[in-house]
Amino acid sequence: MKPYLIFDFDGTLVQSKELAIYVLNKLAVKYGGRTVNSDEIDDLSEMSIPDRMRVLNIPMYRLPALLIEGKKEYRKLAAKLQPVEGIISVLYFLKQKGYSLGLLSSNRQDVICPFLEVHQLHVFDFVHSVTNLFGKHHAIAHVARKYHIDLQDIRYVGDELRDIQACKKIGLKMVAVTWGYDSAKLLKDADHICHSPESLIQLVLNITEP
Repeated sequence: MKPYLIFDFDGTLVQSKELAIYVLNKLAVKYGGRTVNSDEIDDLSEMSIPDRMRVLNIPMYRLPALLIEGKKEYRKLAAKLQPVEGIISVLYFLKQKGYSLGLLSSNRQDVICPFLEVHQLHVFDFVHSVTNLFGKHHAIAHVARKYHIDLQDIRYVGDELRDIQACKKIGLKMVAVTWGYDSAKLLKDADHICHSPESLIQLVLNITEP
């Protein structure tokens, strides 16, 4: 039986980093912090979320409110989002090879579903949203129970350190992609690391095919 591949959305499938920084800069001062300079984006990508908040002088206790307002601003511009170059053909190839695909994200379904429709990405068996930024391990366990999938049969594909941390909490194997939010350095503890959508196909075949 082929493993179930569950994908993250922002950064992994969608080029949303610039939009996320734009929204953060629009709101940062309101929440006690400062804006991000373009020349420090690479450095920030090597930091955990708590470390980023410290560098930007935004107290962690204000993060939930910042996220709520940030998602509202994000939704206003979400129609402009574009897929990561090459990822659509990768998803269709994996689907045609017989892999079951799921999508699990901390973004909202009213952002995700219109994007999938616009780009005719009709490959996912389910789309699930996580309300808690750091509760993805609970969400993965929930969808595994709901769809009767053994955790050992799941490979999660994501782009952030918190994805790795979530997977480790429930003993899940993870493929970390380096074209999203977090740097390869920050993702070094993932089970597998992938540097391009094209190479994702061969990596998946290598780790899942007998």
